[in-house]
Amino acid sequence: MKTTIRTDAGPKSFVTLPKDYTGLCQHYVPRPLHDDSDYAAACNAIESLLGFEDRLNPDQTDYLEAVSSFIEAYDRKQVKWPQSTPLDTLKFLLEQHELSAADLSRILGSDRSLGPKLLRGERRLTVDHIRTLARRFNVEPGVLL
Repeated sequence: MKTTIRTDAGPKSFVTLPKDYTGLCQHYVPRPLHDDSDYAAACNAIESLLGFEDRLNPDQTDYLEAVSSFIEAYDRKQVKWPQSTPLDTLKFLLEQHELSAADLSRILGSDRSLGPKLLRGERRLTVDHIRTLARRFNVEPGVLL
């Protein structure tokens, strides 16, 4: 039998939040999430804290971190992220930054034909290209391998 850990829907605004950890736990007790309803309750519990991180006291910060860690753990196990190829990732990054194949060539410091060749799959990214792109787009180099 599953133990119910919620006593109410939680505070609705930052102003009405309890200032101490125990008070916050009276609305929602942090614990591992097992299903979508646990996930929704955890998200609801911290919703009033989000955006106020610079105004939280130490107890509120600890509570936010505790509940967030359970949300992140659930996401890692349950959310199925789509697999993409390095070329798909590169195309996505260019699209998000509104850059063209010619812009890609300029970023890589190469002749104008390199960008289009990379995007058509005629050429592969070198280690130097990956390093340059990872710095430019502020991503881990592994996403382009």
